[in-house]
Amino acid sequence: MNRLPAILIPLVLAMPAMAQSEQPCYFCDSMPPYKHSIMFQFNRAFDEYIDIYDYFTHVSFEDGLPQNYYANLRYGYRVHKNIMVGPELMFFSQKRFFYKKILHVTSFKVGGYARFIVNKWQVFKPYADVGMSYNSVYFKYIWTENYVPTDEEIQWLQSGFLHHFDAYIAPGMSFMILQNRINIDLGVKFSPFRNNVNSKMFVLTWKIGYNFNSK
Repeated sequence: MNRLPAILIPLVLAMPAMAQSEQPCYFCDSMPPYKHSIMFQFNRAFDEYIDIYDYFTHVSFEDGLPQNYYANLRYGYRVHKNIMVGPELMFFSQKRFFYKKILHVTSFKVGGYARFIVNKWQVFKPYADVGMSYNSVYFKYIWTENYVPTDEEIQWLQSGFLHHFDAYIAPGMSFMILQNRINIDLGVKFSPFRNNVNSKMFVLTWKIGYNFNSK
């Protein structure tokens, strides 16, 4: 028993020195400063008929090029300092002109995603998104004025719905500003089912997000 004070006294006296020598760890806790995030995207979309020149010169629909618009809205919750999960809504609208007819396609996607974040740097944060969604596509043919479609065209070019599942992977980089309140994401989205707006496996993507804590 006489040995116990001899062991405890030096340990207690050393605790203030140990506390002063410890470095503050901003991310030692499993949760980051902001647990909630809302991100959105809205823009005209590229496809195989629209290049960069057409995009910025705003070539009209009457010139034969399609009208493409894409929107994305998502909510994220930080379950870990490096992991964010949440639901996601996506919308895509396209009007494409063919000979004597117009094809109007509207697509809605409802799903969820998970984001893996590298918190090594303050301003630049690499990430990788993995998502799955259920896609509902409605397509409709509109005949131009003074044109009477044939019976074969009416039979084969009917309006209708398509339903399918989709999955994607999207690596990129987040740029954090205003004390991490705002993030600007730039990345590349890969879909093996070619369900991107450009009907290809790869498409450039971006988002703007607002990060906050609920009271």
